[in-house]
Order: sequence, then structure tokens, then C-alpha cells
Amino acid sequence: MQYASTQGRAPALWAACALTIPCLAQVETDTPKPEHVADLPPIVVEASRMGQGAEDLPVGVTVITADQIRRSGAADTVQALERLGGLHVRKVNGSPMQAEVVMRGFSQNAHGRVLVLVDGQRLNQPDMQAPNWSRVPVEAVERIEILHGGQTALYGDYAVAGVINVITKKGGEPRTAVTVTGGSEETFGAHLRTSGSLGEDTRYSADADWQRGRGWRENARYEVFDARAEVGHDWTERFASSVGGFYNFGGYGMPGPLSRQQMRDDPRQSVTPDDRATGDSWGLRFGAKGETLDWGTFSMDALWQRTTRDAKFWSWGSHDAFTLSSLMLTPKYQLDADIAGRRNTLIFGADIAFDWLDYNKSDLPGGAMMSDAKLERQSAALYAHDTFYILETLALAAGARGEVMRTTAEGRGAWYDYSTWSSRVSPFDGGKTDWQQAFDAALLFRPAKGQKYYVRGATLFRYPFADEIANYQGYSQPGMNTDLDPEYGWQLEAGLSLELFDALTYDLRGYLLEMRDEIAWGNGRNVNLDKTRRWGLETGLRWSPEPWGALGIMYQLVDAEFAAGANKGKLVPLVPAQVITVDAEASIAYGVSVFGATRVCGRQYLGDDNANLGGKIPGYATFDVGVRYSPAFLEGFSLTASCDNVFDKTYATTGFWGWGGADSFYPANGRTWRLAATYAF
Repeated sequence: MQYASTQGRAPALWAACALTIPCLAQVETDTPKPEHVADLPPIVVEASRMGQGAEDLPVGVTVITADQIRRSGAADTVQALERLGGLHVRKVNGSPMQAEVVMRGFSQNAHGRVLVLVDGQRLNQPDMQAPNWSRVPVEAVERIEILHGGQTALYGDYAVAGVINVITKKGGEPRTAVTVTGGSEETFGAHLRTSGSLGEDTRYSADADWQRGRGWRENARYEVFDARAEVGHDWTERFASSVGGFYNFGGYGMPGPLSRQQMRDDPRQSVTPDDRATGDSWGLRFGAKGETLDWGTFSMDALWQRTTRDAKFWSWGSHDAFTLSSLMLTPKYQLDADIAGRRNTLIFGADIAFDWLDYNKSDLPGGAMMSDAKLERQSAALYAHDTFYILETLALAAGARGEVMRTTAEGRGAWYDYSTWSSRVSPFDGGKTDWQQAFDAALLFRPAKGQKYYVRGATLFRYPFADEIANYQGYSQPGMNTDLDPEYGWQLEAGLSLELFDALTYDLRGYLLEMRDEIAWGNGRNVNLDKTRRWGLETGLRWSPEPWGALGIMYQLVDAEFAAGANKGKLVPLVPAQVITVDAEASIAYGVSVFGATRVCGRQYLGDDNANLGGKIPGYATFDVGVRYSPAFLEGFSLTASCDNVFDKTYATTGFWGWGGADSFYPANGRTWRLAATYAF
């Protein structure tokens, strides 16, 4: 399935928004009085950093619950984001450890523009490694909050296109759950969770997850183990604290890319049959929160984590080893109080982070040292955000952030000098400090129960990854890339959220996003690109007529192009113009339900093809189906059978342009099936 470019359609897009909003506003004919707005069902969004309800946020919010995930048949957290969040995902193999979630039409390293949080703590890495999604087993998820659009003033780095906050299940009600899975490609897994309380004031939870599989492609075998535990205690009615820890281990093969012809001949094959990587991480988290009588709420979260990665690229003859240690502190103060008789909510806080990265590269099989480097990053930020309710139905929100990032690097690195056609080893030592600030402002209008309209504007920034600003892996001459600037941009957005009926909701967002100095690889190093511009439309309809089932339809339209420079008017590569997602679930009888999902993605230029000179990654459509049995006579038990990519579609979600036609593609999984049994008691 192919789609035409949306280039030149931006005025029509905004006209559609303008026509849709007033038409939809007429759906509710019996409009409740404004004071009933406060009776909206509270959906507390922790990603707001104030625990506000979705109806109080002038931003598009998608909340995915554990029950929705269970009913959708999603095998992992990334698949839940695809099916229920409508997000576009790029994958280089079938491992749950590696996936790049894309928002708002960004190209290479799009994961650097989406902030991923687990219980409010950053999952993003300071280098170009994508977040490790195996750290978030789907059975451990209580809900997922997606904030659409830039949230830089609130969160800083990474939050250019949106924020995904995964809230895991906590202790309290005594409960134990066991899940076992098996499927095609020798896939097996198990998840065990238990939670409860010790007395009235102490809660605990613990879970462990294990997954393994041969993978759909050759050299795609993987194995993942994840464990976590947390204890929380209420010391008084106004003060509580919690402490928790986690451990994660994973190993996976790297089947690598294929040429267009190789993919046609056999998409399962691998031209890098021996490349493999392993990694583990562990961490400790502490949180405390206290309320005063009149002076608001104070809280503090602290996280220490350590990650190691070990990759053997036999196809390149190199062995790469990373050790990353991080410390993050997030003190925060919030106040909900009246000013001049009007409600006002204020949040003020700091984000402080320290990262230490050790890197070593050696020869294979000889083991001679090629490169070694030590990098340090320190960042500190102050932020504030205030919402003032001018009227009970009208609120003005504004926020600001100031942040400083310091990166230093030292070591030596091997590289190939094309001017002399020889290999060289050069020492390096340097540092770079960047200061950035961001602002946002929004107007929120809630005329009636179940209606939310908003407009907002914001400035955005992203600091370079550690390995973008420091060359140390041997791809170019080692040293600090001091000419590389942080990415900077601004956005304008208008949107609405409506409860059309009790079980029917509708969301619509239109936006303009302009960026300068986006970072990409070029001329043997990372460089700042010319200005880019994105016009976009995101809309979704969800119908949940209990107990009959559910239906969700989500649509994304984006026109991403270069707005200046030699490639002005060219489309940004790796950005499909349209993505459509449909998921459905229907209860049949006697505890039997059927579910399914389809994803349709338009064509996109290959990565690195900024001038649009080469071919495109073809568009594709995939279909997933399944059936679930939950007998009434055995409460807490369910048996699920599912099949993904039923029609065995050959497709790729990502690929890169090569000079002389040597394009590369990363085939996605063909048809796979899965069985899962869960018992909770």
C-alpha cells in the first residue's frame, strides 16, 4: 500500500482541524453546567509531575491501562504502545531489548527525542543506545501515560516530541500472579509477581520475568531476565517513603541489515551470523514525599544505576565494551492553593544528573586495544510550572526551564586517516559546556463535562548524545566535536478531547514543529542539519462498550521537510507520511473473546537520504489476531492464543541509503504465534 506525500497540504490540514473542532463540539446537546466539570472521572497523570488529571492538562494525553493491555493481547510493552497508543516503532531485530519508539516524525535516533520514564525515572541512555524496553515487562505494567508533543520546559533533555511514563504495579492488596508463554521460533517465557502489605502502613511488591527465543531471523536469538522489588511505608498521614531495586540481563544476536535483493530472496537470512551482544543493569531507587498543612508538598526521588554492554562485531573485527554509571536526583515542591479566590497550582523543582561512561574497543580475534575513553556528564536544571484558573472553565498555564550540561572526555582512539590511507591512534582530551532554556504557555478551556480544548506554544531543546559530541568509537578522528550545537526548536499546537458518549472518546491534535540544528551523521562525523519543519495531525477514536469489547482507531499524518539549505523542500528521511492503527476486541460467549489489530504505514525515504536521491522503504500493512478464554468458574485464569503478521508480510520498518545503490534494510518479523496462560490469585 502506497501513499502520496503530504507536501504542500499543511493549509488543508489546519483547515480540517478548524472545521472538525466546532462540529464535534455540538455532539453533547444537553451541556452540563460549568461547575460539573470538577466531577470528571479523575485520571491521575503522574507524567504531569503534579499528579494532575488528564482533564487539567493542556496537552494530548493517552492513558493505556493494564486491563486494556491484557485484552489487546500485546506480547510486550512496545507492542502495547503500537496497538493501543498508535505510535510508530522501528525495529532492527525481533528482540524485546531493541526498539525505537517514534513520535512527531523524527528520523535517525528518534528515541533521543522521546523521553521514556519508568515510575518517573529516566530510561534513556546518555549515549546513542536506545532505551532497553526489556526493563519494562508488560505483565509488570499498571498503566502507560503518553504525553504527545514537546515537554522540554517540564522535563528537559529528550522530551522534544513527547513523554512516555510507564507506571509499574505496586504493593497493597495481597495478590500473586503467574504467567507462562510459549510460541514459534522456540519462544518461551515466564513471569511471577507477588504483592501485599505488612500491617496497615507497609506495602511490598516483587516480580521476575524471563523470556527467550530463537528469533525469526538467523542470529536473532535472545534471552532476557528482569527482576524488581519495592517496599513503601507510610510513616504518618502526611509522610511516606519507598525504596526499590532492579536487575536486568539480556543477550541477543545482531542479524544486521540486508540488501534489497537479499531481502527479496530470503528475509530470514543474516550476513552477520556471529555478531552478538550482552548487557546487564542494576539500580536502587529511593523516594520520599511529605505534605505540610499550608505549604504544599515536598518530594525527593533518587536513582543510582549501573549498566554494562559488551558487543562482539565479528563482521567488523571489533569488540566493544561499555560501562555506564548514573546518579539522578529530582527534588520537587508543589502547591495547590487559591490566589485572589481562584485556584492555582504551582510546581517548582530541580533535575540533577551525573553520568560516567567507560569505553574500550579491541581487535577480534587478537584482542589488541584499539580505543579507550572515559566520558563524564553533569547536568543541572531548575524548572517551574504554574496553572492559574481564570474562570472555573478557563485556565492559563505557563512554564520555564534553565539547564546546563557539561561533557568531558579523555582517552585515545584508533581511526582510519583517508588523507594518508593509513590507520592511526590519537589521544584526545577536551570538554564542552552548553546552556539551554525552554518556555511554554497554554490556554485550557473546559466548557462542560467530558470536553477539553487547548492551544499551546513551547520552545524545545535536546543536548547531543555523549557519543555525538565526543568521537571515540573509531568512526572518525578522536576528539571533542566542539562545533556541534544542541538541537533547538519551537512548536504550536491546538487540540481537543471529547467524551462523545459514556463509552466513546475522541481526540484530535494539530501541530507545527520547527527545528534547527538537528543532529545526524555526515562528512565522517556528527553535524547539525539545516532547519526542518513538520506539520502534523494526530487523531483517535476509542469505543469501549462494556462488557462487549472495544474498538480503537488512530491516525497520524505528518509532513516533515527541510526548510532551508541545499535540501530545502526535500522530505526528511525515515518519516512515513501516514500511519493508521486499528485494534478491536469482542466478547463472544462463555468467557471467550477475540481480538485483533492492524497497522498500516506509508512509504518513507531511507535513512541518510536527505536529498531524496534514492528509493524508499515500501509501505506495508500487517494484521494480528487472537482469542482469549477466561472461564467464569476459575476466576483469575486466562488462556490466550495469538498470531502476529497473519499473512506473513515481508516488510521493513527501517533502512539506510547507500551510495551506488547499496541500500540496507532491516526485515521485520514474518508470521509468528504465541500461547500464554495467566493465573492470578
